[in-house]
Amino acid sequence: MKGYVNGFDWINCDAMKYWSYPKSYKKDFKAEIKNYIFSGDYCGALKRDGYYQRIIKDEDGNIAMIARNPSVSGEMIDKHEWIPHLQPFFDELSNGTVLLCEVYLPGNEGSKKITSLLGCLKDKCIARQEAGQRLHLYVFDVMVSEGEDFTKKGMWERADELNVLSRAYPNEYVEYAEYYDGAELWEKLQSYLAAGNEGMVIHHKDCPVYFKRTPARQTIKVKKEIANTIDCFFTGRSTPPKKDYTGKEIEIWKFYVNQMTDERLPIEEFGNYYKDYVEGKPIIPVTKSYYYGFAGSLEIAVLKDGKIFPIGLLSGLTEEIKSDPEKYKGRCIEVNAMELDSEVHSLRHAKMMQFRDDLTVKDCTYEKVFGD
Repeated sequence: MKGYVNGFDWINCDAMKYWSYPKSYKKDFKAEIKNYIFSGDYCGALKRDGYYQRIIKDEDGNIAMIARNPSVSGEMIDKHEWIPHLQPFFDELSNGTVLLCEVYLPGNEGSKKITSLLGCLKDKCIARQEAGQRLHLYVFDVMVSEGEDFTKKGMWERADELNVLSRAYPNEYVEYAEYYDGAELWEKLQSYLAAGNEGMVIHHKDCPVYFKRTPARQTIKVKKEIANTIDCFFTGRSTPPKKDYTGKEIEIWKFYVNQMTDERLPIEEFGNYYKDYVEGKPIIPVTKSYYYGFAGSLEIAVLKDGKIFPIGLLSGLTEEIKSDPEKYKGRCIEVNAMELDSEVHSLRHAKMMQFRDDLTVKDCTYEKVFGD
């Protein structure tokens, strides 16, 4: 069957989710990361800023390239034909091979850029690549190699197999992750961040493959952050919350609405609605924020020429803030972000650090952030 290796369906399986420090973490996680690295128990590789893809060459030689999440219709879509210049690479791979990759554009990284290609029709995607830049693969992990299951082996051993594969299947459009440990890992992390790369993913050397979520500190995503924090303020505007609940606690979830009327069902003990839901009654689980009418994200801004200039949206905020965005309109805060987007003058993956009640809106200026 298409996508099967060793009796396992690699097309419809859950993707591994890598752990990172939560935004609410209060301790000095950077010092912790340094200690982990110099312990010698961890290894890590460059993280490309692209779009996750699972490359599968099943036991019958069928090829599939599958994204992390299903389409809006709930299907896992194979898009290997969207990158025909990589067909020779797919042809050379041995049957029974499954690789984890990032599709990216060298020197022009960013998931939005990849979506603009893979998100369009196949012929248009191919035409855009022929007229511009071709997509590349960054292979960062191996699940199965020539039928040998690597999912229960540690990352350090899987890294060795990646080295073997890099020599066996070289290709001008394919890059293989290089894993480092100890002092060399620390030096590489500093050099990657200084060069403006997205960061690294660090694994405990013995970390196997976890489907869905990975236990804390078995993997650590270390992403770049802008060197200085930014002072800005809430505008009072917000986005609606995500409606559908898709988490792992579905069997004990207690926030449900009537599918026909959107009426909130009374909160009962965990799991009381789950049986009715799976039996097809017209009720659906929703997020807690949707149930209570909280905001999804809050808009933040600075002043430019005396006018409000939005610079992004903040998620991951407390329920107290999300429950009444208007209450926080004009309140100054300190934020950090993965980077400044110089093209659209906004923050990427911003997170709130603290309130700055010692400031006023007039202190939060465009010039302090973007310098132009």
